[in-house]
Amino acid sequence: MRSHLRAHLRSHLGNRVGIGLVGLALVGGGGYVMSVRLDRPHDPVMDLASLTAGRPWAWPLAAGVALLLALAATRWLLSALGWRRCGSRTASGIAMLGVALRGVDGIAGIKVRIVGERRMRVSLSLRPEADLPEVVARLDRSAISRARGAVGLPDLPAVARLHVRRR
Repeated sequence: MRSHLRAHLRSHLGNRVGIGLVGLALVGGGGYVMSVRLDRPHDPVMDLASLTAGRPWAWPLAAGVALLLALAATRWLLSALGWRRCGSRTASGIAMLGVALRGVDGIAGIKVRIVGERRMRVSLSLRPEADLPEVVARLDRSAISRARGAVGLPDLPAVARLHVRRR
């Protein structure tokens, strides 16, 4: 179980390192531009006032674009860090749940996460034509216990969430 959690954390390490390097490059570039601007205030290459002269809309547009870029980068960072994600995904639990629910029409997606060693979260996404009573009966009868056995924690409490999509 612990090795599975370590492997899950390693899988996102590259994304986190990449975000960190991009952030450092942006901070370094911004610091460089500021230092050049302060050292040479009348340098035409760094003179933004001449670019925006006679265009009153340029500064609000630049501020809006910068704000949108900052929001997009913040959302990317938070999703890469796992914000609002609980636990680690378990492929063996997903596979066993898929085997247990084989033959039931209308299942669009299956997710199984282990939250610490406290509980298992099961999320099923169903199409509108899915047989909801059959899905619930299979989950209750055998699917959850099979998924628990697949992850090696047979006494783990489980929370199942069913989401029925609209047409």
